[in-house]
Amino acid sequence: MSATTWSGVLSAVPMGLAFGMAMQNGLVILPETIRLQFTFSRFIMLKMFLSASIASCVSFAALSIVAPKAFKKARDIFFGCGAEKSMVATAAGAGMLGAGMAIGGACPGMVIVQMGCGVPNCYYTFAGGLAGAATYGAFEAQIRPLLKGPVMKRKLDDYFPGTSFATLALGLAGMMAVVTGVIEYLVPWTSDLPVFATPWNSSWPPILSGAIIGSLQVPAVLFLADTLGSSSAYMTTLAQLLMVPSLEKAFSHVASFKDGPGNWWQVIYLVASACGSYLSSQAMGTYGAAQGLSPALGFAGGFLMLFGSRVASGCTSGHGLSGMAMLSVPSIAAVCGMFGTAILVGLGYSAVGGYGTYA
Repeated sequence: MSATTWSGVLSAVPMGLAFGMAMQNGLVILPETIRLQFTFSRFIMLKMFLSASIASCVSFAALSIVAPKAFKKARDIFFGCGAEKSMVATAAGAGMLGAGMAIGGACPGMVIVQMGCGVPNCYYTFAGGLAGAATYGAFEAQIRPLLKGPVMKRKLDDYFPGTSFATLALGLAGMMAVVTGVIEYLVPWTSDLPVFATPWNSSWPPILSGAIIGSLQVPAVLFLADTLGSSSAYMTTLAQLLMVPSLEKAFSHVASFKDGPGNWWQVIYLVASACGSYLSSQAMGTYGAAQGLSPALGFAGGFLMLFGSRVASGCTSGHGLSGMAMLSVPSIAAVCGMFGTAILVGLGYSAVGGYGTYA
C-alpha cells in the first residue's frame, strides 16, 4: 500500500494532463507507432521510451540527493511490490504484456490516453484489459505459489557496494542517452513523420515528449510517495464492482485495491491523462484521426497486457520507466522479456501480413 495521502492525490491531476498531452503530441498513442516499432519500421516509440527512462533516472538521482527521505520512502514502497516473485515469473509476465502490446498497439496507460483522443475501437482494448485483470484477480490465490522464487538481491546497487545510487542511475542514463543519440542520428524523428496523415506533422519530438513524461517522477515521489505506473488502476476500477461482502471475500485480492488514496491516485492520473489527450488532439486537429484495430485484436491485446502486468507486478511504466530507473534487477529482466517477446510477436505477425495496412 502506498503512503499516498488524499491531499497528495490532487497532484495526480496536473501529472495526468501532462502525461496525456505528451503522449498524444508525441504520436505514441497511434497503434501503428507501437506495433511497427517491434518490426523496426518506426522508431518513435523507442526514442520516447528511452528518453522517458533517462529523465526518470536523472529525476531519481537528483531526488536521492536533495530529498533523500522522500526518495527512500518511494523506493521502499516500490520494492515492496512483487517482492516474493521470481525473476522468471516477472520476465514471463512482462513477456505476455509485450505480446499484448504488439497485438493491441498500446500499453495499459496508453489505452486510456487513446480513449481521450478518439482512437477507434480502443474501448475494446480497455475491456480486454479489465477482463485480463479480472482473470488474474479471480485466480490469484492459485497463481501466487507458482510465481514465487528464491530470495535474491533485487537492487542493482546491492551488487556494487560503495557506489551511490545517483552514480549508478546517472551511469545508466548516460548509456541510454548514447543509444538514443545513435538511433536519432541514423533515423531522425522527422523521417518518420511523412508516413503519417498531415495533421500529425505538427507533433512534438519523441525525445521531448519522453523527457516530459520521465520528469513526472519528481511530483510522484514528492507528493504521492510513489512512482509512475498504470496497471493497478484497472484493479481499483474492478474492485468497485465488489459491492457486497461475499464478493469481496471471494475476490480478496481485487478487493485489496478498493479503497484508499494509494489505490485511487492512478485512476485519477489516467482519467486526467485522457482529458489531456482530448484537449491536445482537439488543438492539434487530430481527434479521431488515428487508424484503429479490429475489436478482436484490441480485446486480445488488452487481455494479455493486463494479465501479464499483474503476473509481473508492473507494466510498461511500472517496470520500464520506474523500475529500471530505480535500479531494480527484476525490472531490467521484465523490460528484456517485454521487448523481446514483443519483437518476436511483431515480426511473426508482420511475416503473415498482419501489419500490411500500416506499410
